[in-house]
Amino acid sequence: MSRTRVTPSLVSVTNCHYAGHIMGKLKLGPDIELPLREAIGQCVAILGIRGSGKSNTAGVIFEELLAARYPLSIIDTDGEYFGLKEKYEVLVVGEGENVDIELNPDSAAGVAEVSLREGLPVVVDVSGMLSEDRDEFVLEYLSRLWELAGKLRKPYMIGIEECHEFIPQGVRTELKETVARIALRGRKRGLGTVVISQRSAKVEKDVLTQAGMLFLHRVVHEADMRVYGELLPWRKAEVKEEVAALGVGECIFMADQTVKKAKVRLRDTFHGGFTPAFEPVETPKLRQVRGEILAAIQRAGARVEPDAWDPAPGQQRSAHTRCAVKEAPMRTRQETVAPSRAKAQDAPADVPADSGPTSTAPQSWQRGHPEQDAEVEDVLPDEVLRQANRLMRRLWRRPIHERRMLAFLASREPRAYTTAELAAWTDCAEAVLLGEPPTELVELGLVHRERLARGYTYRIRLRPYVNEVFAPFQSELGPEGLHRLVGYLREELMDLGNSV
Repeated sequence: MSRTRVTPSLVSVTNCHYAGHIMGKLKLGPDIELPLREAIGQCVAILGIRGSGKSNTAGVIFEELLAARYPLSIIDTDGEYFGLKEKYEVLVVGEGENVDIELNPDSAAGVAEVSLREGLPVVVDVSGMLSEDRDEFVLEYLSRLWELAGKLRKPYMIGIEECHEFIPQGVRTELKETVARIALRGRKRGLGTVVISQRSAKVEKDVLTQAGMLFLHRVVHEADMRVYGELLPWRKAEVKEEVAALGVGECIFMADQTVKKAKVRLRDTFHGGFTPAFEPVETPKLRQVRGEILAAIQRAGARVEPDAWDPAPGQQRSAHTRCAVKEAPMRTRQETVAPSRAKAQDAPADVPADSGPTSTAPQSWQRGHPEQDAEVEDVLPDEVLRQANRLMRRLWRRPIHERRMLAFLASREPRAYTTAELAAWTDCAEAVLLGEPPTELVELGLVHRERLARGYTYRIRLRPYVNEVFAPFQSELGPEGLHRLVGYLREELMDLGNSV
């Protein structure tokens, strides 16, 4: 397997610019200015409840690093950091509403390699992934960074939002070991980390206690307050008093021998995690990624899925190829224009055609539903169709017994069935249904599970799911559009039972 070729223009610009700023400072607020060199290999912890200003603090740190041409990746669990593109050239990849390139776990390592080799800032948006796919993607991405950093030894920062989901206290997983290894031992390889969490008590304590820089925002939960008490060199009563008095954007900053109350400035770029309000929020114009960067990503993707990256001459890339580049500029939700719409006839490319029965889509998905497509496209907005088809691509990656269950329940809505009844109707072993329950489908809100005297029962909740997930589009869809959308999804769900 050939190595990714480094693009000279990218590397020379990045390294020269970075070298010129190594003596600069990170200006985080009126009371916090840090030498940039101190960020190399640093583990930074940003903690605080939702609304305390922790995400703004993280955004400010990333802005300062980007301004200094410090290469980085951000694991974005909520799709908040695409707004960095307002001022900086950042590539957003993964699966979410504002990604430049849609990727699945197979392509994660290739993009990580390009990012580290060529100093390319990347936001890894995993907000649209189910937890299993998300963890696999992050594991592949970070593992490649760790491996390659041992050879290149270049300064590089990794931001991890909601880090308690990846390094939970008291739980041992391969992903947790990888993240903890980077946070605790990454300095020798030039890797720094910024871990962000709203639940301090749920984060692996070894990581927090070894963090060289802390931004402690307000917390209220007693367990989180105890963690602060272990981190700060103050008496318990003093910790509680000082933390309770913190306002929005204020924190207790701790680094080396410094412990002080400080205020972090507001970020300059658009904050995608703003709290919704009645006033419309307009997303600013975002910078587009240069062609040579996309070409480098294409080369990395070609090593994984060459067919997805190299369409036949004259053929357009699909919006849903495994590593498909979105050619159109990004638009805001207010503009209700999707960058590139996934139509029903586009086969879900992240479901390989020859990977066995657990991922084979029926021919109806590959050739589409011509009569239905024409009908729904006249009624449903582009963005709605794109989200609906994204859901279906995720569901095609579920195990066979879950797909059969979904297909059966969709055809019998709103009736509920026990595990034994589902086993009989779907021709699945009851032991499989009991041993591998559809927990993620329940968490997704698509399936309702209830424990009764006769055992667990399951029913699909398609209409409530549509009302919840597509709530922002209800005024645009109207009753007729919602009805068509429910019908469209029901037919697609029923197809999950075919070809399995």
